[in-house]
Amino acid sequence: MTAKYTKKAFSFLVDTASSPYSKKFELDKNVRLVRAMLITSNKDNLLYYRGSQKIEINGLEIFPEDYESKLLMSGIGVAPDQKYADLGDEVMAGNGEVKVLYKDTDNSNAPFEPYKVNLYFICELA
Repeated sequence: MTAKYTKKAFSFLVDTASSPYSKKFELDKNVRLVRAMLITSNKDNLLYYRGSQKIEINGLEIFPEDYESKLLMSGIGVAPDQKYADLGDEVMAGNGEVKVLYKDTDNSNAPFEPYKVNLYFICELA
């Protein structure tokens, strides 16, 4: 039997400079594994220069605090099927809770203005 997949998207607004944002999202109950992740923004330069985060899924730390957003972004020169960071087959969805501690940090390369952060996950269904 072939595994079935779904893509889940979550987003939030960063509207205050140099502030942390604690967010919690819920995956669908039929999600078994989280296979891959991608982060984008409506203002990529702000996400790239200013953003970092900690991401937990089902209580498991996937990316540690202050993990730079630019390491989870993908450029236009990357093939669509290679844009996501592979999480392997160890990230069980469990309770389906995704916790994000996002930090906006001052950077002279990108003066602050409000921006949206988008998180995308490829999930395997049960």
